[in-house]
Amino acid sequence: MGAGTAAYAEALADMEPVTLLFGGHTTGPGTGTVDAYVEYSNLVTQMSGGKITFEHDYAGAKVSLDKMADGLGQGRVDLGMYIPAYQPDEWPVANAIGGMSIYGQPHPISGRMAAFAAQAEFGQTFAPLQAEGEALGVFSLYPLYTPSHDVKLQCRGPAPTSLAELQGKRVRVSSPSYVPLAETLGMTPVSLVIGELFQGLQRGVVDCAVNSIGAHLTGGYVDVVDSWVFGTQPAGDFGETPTGFGMSRDRWEQLPLAAQQLLWDTQPQMLEMMMRAAYGDIVESMQVSRDGGMELAEFDPETTRAIEAYYSQAEEEGAAELEAQGLTDDGTAAVEQHKALYDKWWRIVTEELGYPADTSWLTVADFDVANLDLKPFVDRFYEEILLPRRPGQEGS
Repeated sequence: MGAGTAAYAEALADMEPVTLLFGGHTTGPGTGTVDAYVEYSNLVTQMSGGKITFEHDYAGAKVSLDKMADGLGQGRVDLGMYIPAYQPDEWPVANAIGGMSIYGQPHPISGRMAAFAAQAEFGQTFAPLQAEGEALGVFSLYPLYTPSHDVKLQCRGPAPTSLAELQGKRVRVSSPSYVPLAETLGMTPVSLVIGELFQGLQRGVVDCAVNSIGAHLTGGYVDVVDSWVFGTQPAGDFGETPTGFGMSRDRWEQLPLAAQQLLWDTQPQMLEMMMRAAYGDIVESMQVSRDGGMELAEFDPETTRAIEAYYSQAEEEGAAELEAQGLTDDGTAAVEQHKALYDKWWRIVTEELGYPADTSWLTVADFDVANLDLKPFVDRFYEEILLPRRPGQEGS
């Protein structure tokens, strides 16, 4: 997208070289999603004629993920993923939006593509989200960033699919945003840092964990858990942790226009690399789970209704919070706007672009991710969402 490599290199010929600290990595090199970001940064370096280079903060050695939002705002890190859920008082808009982000089809490939695009478009068009990051010193490329949301419930022993089976289970939650739903289901949330989770499950400190399917593979949890439980309805599972992706505002504003355009125009490549790696992790993790004899189950209808009721209330509270903050006169309309964007992107992904609509979490282990062509999706994403807001464009 945008200009070619030679044109960018020529436009940046007089630019003072800059090294950007790329943070938000939860692991080191050798894992799919981190390697995807490294591949992307190498592409930008090449296209800039070597004027933009990157240092990667592997495993958050300099700025941990829970400190990324502050780190970006303070200029201690230049770009990467950040988690507003860790600072709900500082990021009330992003956290108020969180309740609506569960809406979407429960499909691990096409459903997640549609959800990512819908949330990205909502984040680009809902002005209070942009303004919130701006006020905190963050230039939010994506105020809502979920290229592959794969957080599910995994447990020791048989899969707890009913409310009776969930009652009293001690569950490690990966974000404070999951605590209310866990409690609604009768579970007891337990706080464990990720480094303690393996032993916590192994020793029975916790019975279950709300955990990433990708992390299940890299963390070796297949050795200490026996089951996964999945939702089957659009609002019938653990939802999104409010997450963003952006740059230090000061650093962004220091870059010449051509450098901003290069970072913007290479977003399709970054997203394609990131999503391919994330989907690959999902498929491989579920293959390992299945081949290792883990039980793959779905919440029963009663549990599903309880989860749906929880999110319905969360939507109402989120809408009311937006109104209370004076961010909109009609919070319900904002909720409906998000749903309409999801429906739009679900049609684009499955009907116009022809991505499969029948892959479930129970069958995704058989998905042929090696032949998944993401280019039509990321090209459409750029045309619909990013191109109209490209730096230097009139009205951007």
